[in-house]
Amino acid sequence: MTLAENEIPGKPKTLDLFLGVLSMNGYKRFGFKIMPSWSIHLLSLALCLSSGFQQGYIAAVLNQPYKQIEQYIKDSYQERTGTPLDENVKNIIWSALNISFPIATIVGQFAASVLCKKYGRKRTALFSSFLYIPGGLISVAAKYCHPYYELLFVGRFIWSLANGINGVVATVWIVECAPPQIRGRMAAMQEMFMSIGSLVTQAIGVPASTDTLWPLVFVPGMVIAAISLVMFAFVYESPQYIIEQSGDRDKARAALAAYHGVEVDDPSLEEEMRICEAAIQKKTQKKNPLIEQSHDGLTIMLKPWKANDTTSQVIRHAAWVGLMVKVVYVFTGARCLRGYSTFLLHDLSHWSTDGALYGSFFVGLARVPVTLIPVFLVDRLGRRPLLLSSTLICALSLLTMMLSIFAGEEFKVGTLTGLTALLLLSACGIGSISRFYASELVPRSLLLNATSYLTMFEALTKIGVEFAFYPVANLTGGWSLMLFLVPTALFLVPMWAMCPETSRKHVNEVLNEIAVRKNLKVSFNS
Repeated sequence: MTLAENEIPGKPKTLDLFLGVLSMNGYKRFGFKIMPSWSIHLLSLALCLSSGFQQGYIAAVLNQPYKQIEQYIKDSYQERTGTPLDENVKNIIWSALNISFPIATIVGQFAASVLCKKYGRKRTALFSSFLYIPGGLISVAAKYCHPYYELLFVGRFIWSLANGINGVVATVWIVECAPPQIRGRMAAMQEMFMSIGSLVTQAIGVPASTDTLWPLVFVPGMVIAAISLVMFAFVYESPQYIIEQSGDRDKARAALAAYHGVEVDDPSLEEEMRICEAAIQKKTQKKNPLIEQSHDGLTIMLKPWKANDTTSQVIRHAAWVGLMVKVVYVFTGARCLRGYSTFLLHDLSHWSTDGALYGSFFVGLARVPVTLIPVFLVDRLGRRPLLLSSTLICALSLLTMMLSIFAGEEFKVGTLTGLTALLLLSACGIGSISRFYASELVPRSLLLNATSYLTMFEALTKIGVEFAFYPVANLTGGWSLMLFLVPTALFLVPMWAMCPETSRKHVNEVLNEIAVRKNLKVSFNS
């Protein structure tokens, strides 16, 4: 596979991908270099299991047995107080249990920035992956410590805290290590593993949706955490961290060569090494030779009256475009409705309990192969076409669901169809791309902090949306989908006007394009 085009002359592209998957670090066969290396695949797989899989699992873990867990909370409350739990209060407690996920995620994202700077990407990933195990154990223990249902909140918070840390680590680490030609493919795998995580919890949730077995839904997450811990023990530290902490260029270059699947002296590493070394020069000279910036990431993003130079204007524009894409994905409802899919089908669309359980499961099953589509297309077709087309389809799917709910039980198939289209086609585009798109718009020296800030804003949006949906849906039925439909439709125009193409480009190239579009006289050197 050539480094320039990811193709083997005279070989079919399917063989190209097959050889890339099987490649060993730096090996040469038949006169060409095979890329990507086994090192980047091992790293990507470990990050997908610790971040994407766990995020999908946590988001969906309460979905299938929600009736049984709600009943457990009601029984616990009555036993302790002697009075029945009011239905509206129950809805608020259930919403609070669900949003403890994004709340803890925010805490984890702040912690990730500090931990990654001090301890590196590898040790931070090992620590946060270990936290999944006590989080899962406490969730299981809630059933057997009746009537203390609050343990469900404690376990979910710890589990989600770990996922918040790993979410930042996964985004930053893969951007710092993956070659630009396959960066999108590696990052897009997160969405595929998220769908696998959702599917596993739904598969366990169908038989475990009983009053006695529902704690079993928390077990697979702990098993996967143990597997990812072992995998992280065998990966290289990020070359960016090595350079920043020790200044050991030889060690950093060796790690980068392993991830790129080339020899240490390969000239293709020069550009990435220059980007890594810019961090050292920034510390010693207070100036980044690739991007001349005089403000930190928080000032650039949130204090335009202070960071008003042309460089800061371009970087700020790029960062907020990346945030916009993240927020739009939240407002498509794909994440929220995936976690409430059984409720949506049973309570709002009048499917039977079994019909809703199995319908939700089969939608999750269909998502897994569909999430392979962006893995193959995101670097070839580009980010913009997938972002725009999938967001439009999300809006149409939400409209279909809302109209089907209004039409009544005889049109319940329309709700299932709309939900299926929403969850599957969002995964093909905005769901996958929003996970890494913002990191392709931000200079490497600001990447860690910017990723933490951007994901924090995204999580705040999730808290508002997901906390509001369940009680509002119980009160208004199909009208609750307007929470998603209106903003999704409105965001289509600014997305079309502002989102640049980032496929196969270094961040400086993208920033230069933004500067030209905004008619700002500034150049970001490559």
